[in-house]
Amino acid sequence: VGTHMVLLPTRGHGPLTLAPNVEVERLGFGTWAWGNKLLWGYDEAADPVLEAAFRRAVAGAPLVDRRRFFFDTGDSYGTGAREGRAESLLGRFRREARARRRVAIGTKLAVYPWRLRGEDFEDACRASLRRMGESRMELVQAHWSAANFQPWQEPALWDGLARCYEAGLAGAVGTSNFGPKQLRKANAHWASRGVPHSANQVQLSLL
Repeated sequence: VGTHMVLLPTRGHGPLTLAPNVEVERLGFGTWAWGNKLLWGYDEAADPVLEAAFRRAVAGAPLVDRRRFFFDTGDSYGTGAREGRAESLLGRFRREARARRRVAIGTKLAVYPWRLRGEDFEDACRASLRRMGESRMELVQAHWSAANFQPWQEPALWDGLARCYEAGLAGAVGTSNFGPKQLRKANAHWASRGVPHSANQVQLSLL
């Protein structure tokens, strides 16, 4: 159905704390394929199938089932003119779902080379929220580290995600594809500003 699952690192077997006052199940859902025609053969005609899968994933007995599920997306998900399509679909599906509170969203901001200031990443976060039709998301992440490509971009990236949290656009910040050295640097910056760093997403194959 075009969804890809994300396993979040954890200890124990209970829910994960994604952000302050936000706990999610250990098994999450990815949306890389949504809008990506080049790699995944996305077709807009299949959007109802994606929505049906989304609704099935978050369905539950409303009075007794208090679980929340994490949906991972990114502002670069979608090819060409469809860039950001995954965010748009996910936002619409959540707005129209009866079980809206069961959905927690984290988006990953692409570390494009022209995003050189903290303001650029904050602007990108605001654009993601507009596509989703939201004023706030649970988690905003850096899609990859700038260290191997444009190391001078790193301070802007750290500052940008901190600004997203400080402006109330996200409940926490996270990283994706960061190694130990970059995690230590980012954590030091965010800790100095009281910004919670709650997730580092890494590649994992079950095959």
